[in-house]
Amino acid sequence: MTIVIDIGNARIKWGLAVNQTVSATGSALHVEDAEAAIGRFISAFPAGADRVVATSVADPSVGRRVADAVGSAWGAEIEWVTTSRSLLGLTCAYHEPERMGADRWVAIIAAHNASKDAVCVIDAGTAVTFDAVDSSGRHLGGLIMAGPRLAAAALNRRTGNIGETMPPEAPASGTALLGRSTDEAVANGAMLALSAALSKAIEIVARDLESAPGVVLAGGEAMRLLPWLQTEVQYRKHLVLEGLALIAAKS
Repeated sequence: MTIVIDIGNARIKWGLAVNQTVSATGSALHVEDAEAAIGRFISAFPAGADRVVATSVADPSVGRRVADAVGSAWGAEIEWVTTSRSLLGLTCAYHEPERMGADRWVAIIAAHNASKDAVCVIDAGTAVTFDAVDSSGRHLGGLIMAGPRLAAAALNRRTGNIGETMPPEAPASGTALLGRSTDEAVANGAMLALSAALSKAIEIVARDLESAPGVVLAGGEAMRLLPWLQTEVQYRKHLVLEGLALIAAKS
């Protein structure tokens, strides 16, 4: 049995990988209580696993604790996936591939192998990443932006008397988009800035490739961001786990 794990900045996500597909998925926040999150992960698979494939962008200590728990519970060693120059038909644009987040790399591998065409991948979490790949599998590069909660929190820290804000579930129409309170103005401004930047990035990629790329959306903030985007997207909730399952099946 193969289990795949994606350790993000705030959350551990996991699933059972069978024939390049993922099932029995789950997640837990590790930022406040890593031991509890790891415990939930281990208890999700009482039968254990003979193979564990994972990626992590969290503090290295979290990965070490997950690895220790996997070793103690199942007697298995984690196979860590890191960004490489090329893998499964994809070539990384970074001059130093190891400096690109492995979750981004795995996500665009999954998206490219699913479409075999030009694709833009948006992963919306604590940070929002944007990556573009042409139809030949050449990674064109990417963007990293603050997620809506992070952007609002940063403004709160730097500006007095704003207070805590929560990004809205959906955009208002017309001038109702303009906030009638400071909280609304900050929240709507954060979402509008992010969605406009992403729309512009997609437009630039389409112009340079002379064709409209597919757009794949994933991440914990994906459903909050989705109504704000002005382009058709394919929502893939478990994109990184799907990529890990694909890599596990091919290696």
